[in-house]
Amino acid sequence: MTASNRWLVMIGTAIASAVVVGIAVTMLASGERHYAEGTPERAVQDYLRAVADRDTTAALTYLAPDLAARCEPRPRESISSRSANSLRATLDRSTVRDATAEVRVRVTESYNSDGPFGGSDSSFTQVFVLKQVGGQWRFSEAPWPLSWLDCPPIPVR
Repeated sequence: MTASNRWLVMIGTAIASAVVVGIAVTMLASGERHYAEGTPERAVQDYLRAVADRDTTAALTYLAPDLAARCEPRPRESISSRSANSLRATLDRSTVRDATAEVRVRVTESYNSDGPFGGSDSSFTQVFVLKQVGGQWRFSEAPWPLSWLDCPPIPVR
């Protein structure tokens, strides 16, 4: 092998290596970020995962007991009857004050993504309000997609 051929092989190997590394970094960077267990962000993430999976039972475990009691039995249908749209959520910011938290999330639903023109998206910002109940973060206000519910307010005594 001549010296010029060795240079071509080394340059080709370097380019191929750079492409492989670039693909690996892109694949790893595009994965879902997992928030720490016991944080309000994780509670929202787990709730939205259950909604995306149309797992009503799991989703409703994230409601605070007083909210679940006020809204029962109506909320099940809005989760279990959802279409098979793709759901993506991006954390905007969260604010924690004492035993309450507000988690602001950008929710994007993709519709009919296998169509000839790639479908469409719908995005909106949702603020999830949570409180600590027994050391766990639970929703104190009906979260999306349950937010349309007109749950009776907590009685004032």
